[in-house]
Amino acid sequence: MSFLNSISKLLVVFLFIFSQCLLSQNNSSVKPKLVVGIVVDQMRNDYIYRYWDRFGEGGFKRLINNGFYFKNAHYNYIPTYTGPGHSSIYTGATPRTHAIIANDWHIKSSAISNYCVSDTGVKSIGCTNKNGKMSPKNQLSSTIGDELKISTNQIGKVFSIALKDRSSILPAGHAANAAFWYDEITGNFISSSWYIKELPSWVNEFNNKNFPKVYLTKGWQTLYPISSYSNSLADNNNYEASPIKKAAITFPYNYKDFIEKNDFSIIKSNPYGNTITKDLAISCLINESLGKDNIPDLLCISFSSPDYIGHYYGPRSIEAEDIYLRLDKDIEDLLNTLDEQVGKNNYTIFLTADHGGADVPNHLIDSKIPAGYIKEKYLVTEIKKFFQSSFGDSSIFENNSNEQIFLDSRKINQLNLKTAEVESKLADFLITINGISEAFTSSTLKTQCFYKNDYHTLLQNGYNHKLSGNVCYIYNPAWMDYSEKGTTHGAGYNYDTHVPIIFYGNGIKKGNYFQYVSITQIAPTICELLQINQTNGCISDPLNEFFIKK
Repeated sequence: MSFLNSISKLLVVFLFIFSQCLLSQNNSSVKPKLVVGIVVDQMRNDYIYRYWDRFGEGGFKRLINNGFYFKNAHYNYIPTYTGPGHSSIYTGATPRTHAIIANDWHIKSSAISNYCVSDTGVKSIGCTNKNGKMSPKNQLSSTIGDELKISTNQIGKVFSIALKDRSSILPAGHAANAAFWYDEITGNFISSSWYIKELPSWVNEFNNKNFPKVYLTKGWQTLYPISSYSNSLADNNNYEASPIKKAAITFPYNYKDFIEKNDFSIIKSNPYGNTITKDLAISCLINESLGKDNIPDLLCISFSSPDYIGHYYGPRSIEAEDIYLRLDKDIEDLLNTLDEQVGKNNYTIFLTADHGGADVPNHLIDSKIPAGYIKEKYLVTEIKKFFQSSFGDSSIFENNSNEQIFLDSRKINQLNLKTAEVESKLADFLITINGISEAFTSSTLKTQCFYKNDYHTLLQNGYNHKLSGNVCYIYNPAWMDYSEKGTTHGAGYNYDTHVPIIFYGNGIKKGNYFQYVSITQIAPTICELLQINQTNGCISDPLNEFFIKK
């Protein structure tokens, strides 16, 4: 009997272990209760390598060591700006389809410029100024959140949070429960009547705590002794600009004058902009009970402050290094809260960036690396001279924006000229200008087919036939139209296109991949993970085969 009892006990133990293995396998294929999308504004992929030894174990390292890291991910279009970046991440489409062709763009045959999320037909919610008169109406493709809302009969919750309005609205999409962004006039997070009629009580409570003032009172000093920032240039160098006129560009930074004036706009340009974004995201997670049932939810978070820092101080500044070391801690706090509130096996995260950023050209020049500046005013003057000498009328030129030339079609008709001929001659002229590498006519971009990673194709993917200009041009590598201190982005070169893509959490195995993948592969990947319809403008294959647990 004792022998039979022993066998019975062993059998019970075996069946328990076997059932747990099956359960574990089944759990790995269960849809996450919550997807969290994290976009870091102006995060080049090399920042992970450069700051790796200084990151803690619970932020970026946790995501990468325990998740799947696509090390050669790129934007597959030009221009690499914030608006198109966020739209492409969440729609799986490029600007030629989702129609967010830039942050703002010229409207043909007019003197009007259109901001990507501006909407005069909606009302500001949470403020009395126009900063809430925004919506996703210009975004023509559906987002992950839109498809989630439709697939769950509106039960799945979708929220989006960022400092920048476009960085919150475009990921949220059209059907989200709400999108919130920072109003620098009031120092509060606000929204739009597109989404809600009034701010939720928890947002009002958050705003009433006046976190911008609380954080700015601390000032900004480096997280660690400044002598340890060996990954960066010296604190006092010739390549940085200040967000504060006539202010010093060295640590420590004091915001007393801003606090006395109740001006909290400066929080965008220091690490506390990331922290209040994280704080509001956690408040949303808790108060909206995200991930608490079996219907998946989506939380979109964009950290905007690194972009402001990059523009002012450049990518090799101590300011840039410090903001990423602090962001690492903000991400750790967010992950710990997700563990506590949702459960470690119940959520999935993806982290990426909306674009990279160029090195400061003057720094490259001083290092004997080719680079340069070109001024829009000079370029426009030369173009008008060309039209005057070639066609006898400089007014053929209508506008230059986002490295695209718009021509006055009515003037061309009046002069009995053919648009294709004018475009072709302009393109030929543009490449004679120092600093311009290539120029392409609209007919070329409409009719020709090129290799998938060629700059022609990147321009095509960013070219919308209804909205874009007559001739597109590309600067030489490391050339830009910008101030000679600080930097910008927007090009199709590696420094602007190469960003991290990291997946972590429910259903994701550990690993990395070195071959080329594109930013538009994120949306179909998440849709397949959630087992919902892919976004309606999606052009790319999902990535799930690389990392899904079997």
